[in-house]
Amino acid sequence: MKKILFAAGVLLISTATFAHNTPNSDNKKGKKAARKEQTAQVNDFVKTQFYEDFPDATNINFERTKYFDEASFTAGTHQMRAYYDIRNELVGTTEDKSFSDLPANAQREIQKKYGNYKVEEVINYDDNEFNNTDMTMFDTAFEGADNNFVVLRKNGQMLIVKVDMAGNVSYFKALK
Repeated sequence: MKKILFAAGVLLISTATFAHNTPNSDNKKGKKAARKEQTAQVNDFVKTQFYEDFPDATNINFERTKYFDEASFTAGTHQMRAYYDIRNELVGTTEDKSFSDLPANAQREIQKKYGNYKVEEVINYDDNEFNNTDMTMFDTAFEGADNNFVVLRKNGQMLIVKVDMAGNVSYFKALK
């Protein structure tokens, strides 16, 4: 009987210690600390999940970055990138687009407000609605939602605007 009580006590203490040391998935500091503790290699669970999510992907390259495990790949004729969180779950994907792919009202507003800027890049972000992890782009976190990001340049200054799927344009970030 003493052995059973001892084993139960050890199990209880171990569980409490493990729960205390596990970073809270909703705590951003915990996420960053956990990412730093992991190795520089992409987790095998992420790779397995990626192959389940994108079974027809080709030209696959995995990379661990500051915020996510990432996979760049080709899907049909599209170059894409998938982002996986610390729980090995898909956060979302990005794909390069052209300015003409944006809604017409967004194109007009960007030309009106930022006509003296050159469009460098348009990135479409497709959020995984089943994962509530915030996405981070350009070192800035934002709530998950499908959006386009337009990178604009003028005289060495870079500006990023966000375009939602309805074509609403909003300032996102300035880069140096």
